[in-house]
Amino acid sequence: MRFYPLKIFAEVATGERDELGNDITELKLISECTGRLSTWTAEEIALDTRNVTKTSRKIITEAKKSDVRKANYITLNDTGKENSYKVGDIKGTDDDRWRILVVTIYGE
Repeated sequence: MRFYPLKIFAEVATGERDELGNDITELKLISECTGRLSTWTAEEIALDTRNVTKTSRKIITEAKKSDVRKANYITLNDTGKENSYKVGDIKGTDDDRWRILVVTIYGE
């Protein structure tokens, strides 16, 4: 199985505030690991009544759950925004070898 570079990005406060008193944030790389897109099984598609499988993808990775929870978005295979995903659900714990991330394309 071939794995690709996976980068996890989060918005981090800079310590400065704008004119309205809101924290100014910037996007920072918080973790790098590997991952790959996975397919939905026939059983998952048959059980899905909300059409989630049409708008979501699955990524299998060894990324730490704590890093993924902080993520605003993740990128896969260093191809930029066109392969950016927003994490919806995380299956598996750090005790497991792999985690499955249920993601949607970032911005949709």
